[in-house]
Amino acid sequence: MPPFKVETVDSVAAGDCFNGALAHALDQRADLAAAVRYAAAAGALSTTRRGAAAAAPSADEVARLLSGITL
Repeated sequence: MPPFKVETVDSVAAGDCFNGALAHALDQRADLAAAVRYAAAAGALSTTRRGAAAAAPSADEVARLLSGITL
């Protein structure tokens, strides 16, 4: 799966955001490939801001990054 190209400033929350988004997507009944892509987008977005909790993207931000991408 190709990575999302973002301007990274801090990767401290990337893993946590990925795992949380993966759990969320699977809970919403996404298939595994779509859930991983959603999680990768959330993890990538989290690296664009400093800090941990403050870096977590909203569902709308993830959806905007995913728009135009075939899951």
